[in-house]
Amino acid sequence: MNVFKTHASIIEDYSSYISSFISIADPDIRQVVDRALSTGKLWPEPLLQFNPSFEMFGGLEKLIESKTLHEAIGDIFKGYKLYRHQVEAIQLGTSGKDFIVTSGTGSVKSLTYIGSIFHHLLSNPAAKGVTAVVVYPMNALINSQFEEFSRYKKNYEEATGKEFPIIFGQYTGQDGEEAREKMRKNPPHILLTNYMMLELLLTRVRERNIRDSIYLNLRFLVFDELHTYRGRQGADVSMLIRRIRSNCVQQIVSIGTSATMISDSAGDIEQQKAEVAKVATTLFGCPFTSEQVINEKLARSLSPTGTIPAKHFLAAAIESGIHQEDDIEALKKNPIAVWLENKIALEERGGDLARGKPKRLREIAAELATDAGMAEERCRLFLEELLLWISASNVRQQEYGERYTFLPYKLHQFISQTGSVYTTLDQDEKRDISLEPGVYKIDEADKKPIFPNVFSRGSGHPFICVSFVGNQSPSAF
Repeated sequence: MNVFKTHASIIEDYSSYISSFISIADPDIRQVVDRALSTGKLWPEPLLQFNPSFEMFGGLEKLIESKTLHEAIGDIFKGYKLYRHQVEAIQLGTSGKDFIVTSGTGSVKSLTYIGSIFHHLLSNPAAKGVTAVVVYPMNALINSQFEEFSRYKKNYEEATGKEFPIIFGQYTGQDGEEAREKMRKNPPHILLTNYMMLELLLTRVRERNIRDSIYLNLRFLVFDELHTYRGRQGADVSMLIRRIRSNCVQQIVSIGTSATMISDSAGDIEQQKAEVAKVATTLFGCPFTSEQVINEKLARSLSPTGTIPAKHFLAAAIESGIHQEDDIEALKKNPIAVWLENKIALEERGGDLARGKPKRLREIAAELATDAGMAEERCRLFLEELLLWISASNVRQQEYGERYTFLPYKLHQFISQTGSVYTTLDQDEKRDISLEPGVYKIDEADKKPIFPNVFSRGSGHPFICVSFVGNQSPSAF
């Protein structure tokens, strides 16, 4: 799939949709509106964001040898290599400590709490009842994770020829009554649900068996996408967690994950972790420290040194062009790809690698034009071809059975809500026309007021909306 063609097609369709119900008879107003639409006021140029590689720890062998993970985990997570942040979180979870994982999208945060829960259940084969509750903000995520659990079950059974010893199940409003009744009679070890259904499980009489199982056996309480619980909903969830903790017999390990909590916090990484720990303490009702907040550890995937290629190498690469069929090794050696990773996708902060801020393609092209000494438009076209090559190469990697990709990226397109046209009351060349809302004309010394316009669907004629203060009712003329 060509992401740029797909993006252009979506924007074209949306532009056509917006234009289809715009009927403006006034030529001056129409000119202002058309100019704004043509410059992308409602759909500005998308931001390009890279998802850098994470620092690798390696296979499961070391953790199994050190007894951090049960030996059967090797069969369950067959073929997996762990990232550094995953290992740090698992070491906390399997030792009975609370933790929050704040690594980015694609960092497989779920493996941290799944590995911790599996280790406990495999190490305690006599465990019965609901040992872990995993709460997701959306049923779609529950369905996705249920499929992931099913894949782990299949891995174990194919490797050992034995039945998977861990029972898991989902409990949502979408599940049939037969499935729910089965779960009521025999609660699973791991319960996947949402916070609203969890609330009902603790209050409805017919779910009493599941509730009692939670209070008697619960050891892990996990909230995925922790950043979604804010405001009143966050208060509701916080009170729900406190009710569970106060009724449970055993000590609970509280776990949260979020891809955005760190980026939403101000300051350096330590200040950000401290702020996340403060939020977690408030939400879970138990103390968290910065050491219990696990952030991502990034690594370079193309050039281990991080050296930016010299100007003549960049220019030569642009002159040579892109061959979409070239393999991944050619991509890793391409000077522009190396430049893109080290100049745009990554940046150094306090000696550590951090994600670069999302940028528009034209901004990246301008930087490349400066560094390579080439025309900006040519650099932009080359970057588009390079990004398509990166996508194609990663698809081939996955087709070959490889789990890990190189410099994946995504486009963020923001689409603004439509608004009104604002004009002054002048009906000559002094009339000011603006799409920016306000009370007065911008930079007008005498504060000349502006008013929103509405347009007749039939004729397109504009009507100025005004309100009279006093005994007269609102009207339009």
